[in-house]
Amino acid sequence: MSNFQLLSIDADPIFRLGLRVACEQYPDLQVVADVSTGNEALRVLEARSLGSETAKKPADLAILAVETLNWRSRQIEALALCGELKSLYPNLPLLVLGGPLTPELLAEVQAAGANGYCPKGRGISATIEAIRAVASGSTYWTTDVASNSEIEQNAAVLQTVENSPVSTEQNVDYPTVDRPVHKKILAGFCLSGLREIDATLAVVQGDLQELRAAAPKDLPSILDGVVLSGRRRELLAARWIVSQLLFEGRTQKAEGREETGKGRRQRAESRGEKEEIRGENLLNNAQSPLANSQVSAESLAVATNWQGSLFDSVAAKLQFELVNVTGVPLEIDILRSPKKRELMSSILRKLKDLLEELRFSQVQQTQLSQKMPAILRDLWEATIIDFFGRYYTLQTEEDLVFDGSQTSLNLGESQGGSAAYLLAGSGVEVVPMLLADADVVAAEILDKIPMTVDFLAHLLFEVPLTVDNISCVAGSPEAMQRAEALLENLAIQVASGVVQPLLNNLANIEEIKQIFYDGKLISTREIERFRNDLSWRYSWDSYFVEPKAIFESRFWLFVLGDSGIKRISIYAPRNLELAQLSGWQLALTLLLETRDAIAPRVRAVISLLGAGVVYVLTQVIGRGIGLIGRGIIQGIGNSLQDSKFGKNG
Repeated sequence: MSNFQLLSIDADPIFRLGLRVACEQYPDLQVVADVSTGNEALRVLEARSLGSETAKKPADLAILAVETLNWRSRQIEALALCGELKSLYPNLPLLVLGGPLTPELLAEVQAAGANGYCPKGRGISATIEAIRAVASGSTYWTTDVASNSEIEQNAAVLQTVENSPVSTEQNVDYPTVDRPVHKKILAGFCLSGLREIDATLAVVQGDLQELRAAAPKDLPSILDGVVLSGRRRELLAARWIVSQLLFEGRTQKAEGREETGKGRRQRAESRGEKEEIRGENLLNNAQSPLANSQVSAESLAVATNWQGSLFDSVAAKLQFELVNVTGVPLEIDILRSPKKRELMSSILRKLKDLLEELRFSQVQQTQLSQKMPAILRDLWEATIIDFFGRYYTLQTEEDLVFDGSQTSLNLGESQGGSAAYLLAGSGVEVVPMLLADADVVAAEILDKIPMTVDFLAHLLFEVPLTVDNISCVAGSPEAMQRAEALLENLAIQVASGVVQPLLNNLANIEEIKQIFYDGKLISTREIERFRNDLSWRYSWDSYFVEPKAIFESRFWLFVLGDSGIKRISIYAPRNLELAQLSGWQLALTLLLETRDAIAPRVRAVISLLGAGVVYVLTQVIGRGIGLIGRGIIQGIGNSLQDSKFGKNG
């Protein structure tokens, strides 16, 4: 019996391993190499062709396997590989393993040079039979092609549902719906593409989970996590685009079905046939799940995946060094990097829990604006409890009295009266002390976080985000980018709100310094300087930065970048806030408007005056100086000549 040497080509490593193990059970079959791509197969064949005996036939059989669900999306690549293999090695038999094919695709496979075809779903004995037949020089073509094709079955189901008549009379009123061939082909490619994207997403998601479970701290592993998160986001964006093609076709069919249904109902009502209308409604309700179940499932998966990708992307950015490179002091700057990362990770977790609670409570979109202050306060309180621990207590051997009103970061503002906290030998609980500053933190930070209502409506109800006056649906690349920036800003601002009461009440406690503070900000002088910078920043923002941002119709956001925390601006209409400005803030906007009105004219006058001065200096004074200099030079030259002639004479 001949010993056939096989080359296996398949992107699925599990299938390659299974084929190798199956062939090992037969002494006449030997898998000499298994590769995942066509380029690798060509390199293996070239290496095996170096010997003179195998130059024309480096293997007895090449087995090209194509994923069952991805066949249509990869048919061009597979056919091109078939043609290249046969052109380089015409004596090499080629067997294609894949999903059930239509007669048209089977003809294309034969024309590409394949010597046989066998469905992947067949038993081992049938597959071994096909391998032996093609390797021995025969051909092997199955006769039950397209019998189990999922795409064909779906198309048949849709066609059956759409064309199913209830009666002869109903057939006249409800004509047969026949989609054009190109739309059927497009739908087939879309469904196949969605499955391929889902398979790749599953692999990427698995790699991400393994990477997070390992909790890497080295830079290469962290970069791998960022790359995987970016790839996952790109796949989700591609998935959304493909889904939109399916949604478009479904919408057009639904509109046509609705118009037809309306016409039938009107005619039925004129004849008093209410029972037929009821039967038709039941029929339409039965048709909708069959025709749209797969698209609905795809939509649900897209909605779930893009939100997970959003949080995963922000969580991956937290692995970088969280250095503030904006030049604007933030409360979290006093924390060491591990504590910053721990705090913002806690915020992301608590935000996820809060979103689930809001969904469970069935909060309506119209209620978000009213409930937003309470929602942000709940997020802030939950983060404080999770970050510090509900029962975290400071222990000290001596009695120390802290008055919150004396240490407030806000100039001229008391922090809740003269409430004093006593640190006795039994210690004091930190969380109640920090939660007592809720009103101050809400007024200074939480209530000023921009676009929180729009962001939560986007997460909870998939309300499109407006990016530069363009409405972007949930899951689109533009919406993902804007949602990511809003989420990062929310996390940074809430983190600052968590640290602010710590600085107000417990800034100089040694235990707090040792656990939380950065090594560069542990001396009393550095801490007081840092707190003064924060106070000046609040005053500057209140009187200058915020009015200017309102007048310029933009928000400033703190976002995470590769080099640390950055600051960006986004456009947002703020006409209502502009109308509510008063006092110095209104005066500043008027000054800005006056400057905008006068500045171009002043610049034009200065430019004209500058041009005049340049003309006078160059054309008048410059030429005059040039003539004087020329006369002096000529006089010196004449005197030199006269003195020379006098000597000669």
